[in-house]
Amino acid sequence: MYIKRFLFIVLLINALFYTSASFGQCSAKIQRIEHLFDNLQDYRTLQNQDAEKQIKVIIEGDTSCSYYLQVSSENNQQLRGQYQHIPYFIGNSSSIFNNSSVNNLVISDNTTDLRFVIAKGSIARAGQYQDTVKLILKNQFNEALDERDYDFDVTIPTHLALSFLGYNSASTSIDLGELIPQKEYSLLPSLLVVANTDVAMTIWSENKGKLVHELYQNNYTINYSLALAGDYIELHHAMKKSFLFTKQTDFLIPLKIKLAAFSNQAAGQYQDTIRFQISPQVY
Repeated sequence: MYIKRFLFIVLLINALFYTSASFGQCSAKIQRIEHLFDNLQDYRTLQNQDAEKQIKVIIEGDTSCSYYLQVSSENNQQLRGQYQHIPYFIGNSSSIFNNSSVNNLVISDNTTDLRFVIAKGSIARAGQYQDTVKLILKNQFNEALDERDYDFDVTIPTHLALSFLGYNSASTSIDLGELIPQKEYSLLPSLLVVANTDVAMTIWSENKGKLVHELYQNNYTINYSLALAGDYIELHHAMKKSFLFTKQTDFLIPLKIKLAAFSNQAAGQYQDTIRFQISPQVY
């Protein structure tokens, strides 16, 4: 009986020693983080595919042990900017995880890829955005072995585009037909503005808001007003209009022209050139 108890105690001590040794052997550290891919700076709300940033996390550890990377976001997986937050997703090379507070990535061959994805259709205003992602390296015993803070910075550049859409939009000239005093002409194209920031539009008329006879420019002119989205403006000098970014990246501005009262005008062609220019609104 004494011998059996002694053997049992020896075996128990050996088992405890082996378990403790296993815990101690499965240590590791994050060696480095490598950049793989990044097209977030090219992201536009109207694009047809997701945008993402990819990095590789490389660890130094015992390959006989199992490790995983616990990933969490300081801003709950949102890139914070001055005017808005942009939600994003975290994943690896094979899958995207739900927008949760903590994500666990399995490490294989001492490396794992990490993806930060902005889904297509997400509203993104031009500006600087930031989040801090915490990476905690753990082993199969759920021991925290090492950690890093990864600063996730994104710059969304300003994108602006202006074009005509709708009636007669393929042409740069509009024929109003017969000119009738005080008539409003609405068969004009609309302005299509695509922008990810507040827009300043400058409108100016070559003849300062007058339709001028093609032959008798100094003798026969007809004043007119231009309406943008229903608001009439006079073009005696260059005019400026502001359009605020309201989570709508493209919008239409219908155009109309209304002639002033006139009489005793010479028959013939009358013309003017209106120019439109957009730029980011400066505050």
